[in-house]
Amino acid sequence: MDPTTTHYLAQSRMAELHRQAQLDALVRAARRERRSQRRSSTHAAPARPAFGRRVLIALGVRAA
Repeated sequence: MDPTTTHYLAQSRMAELHRQAQLDALVRAARRERRSQRRSSTHAAPARPAFGRRVLIALGVRAA
């Protein structure tokens, strides 16, 4: 095969791989975002758990 043709085929393949890598990165980021939204909306922890609140009350600490 002609060296020039080989060079352009290699460039084309590298561009294709680069585009695929960018797409994969976007897909991974979207999945992470969906997972974090799902976790935060279903498992929202209280700002101050009841046990901690009782301990602070027993110690006489005022809430900020």
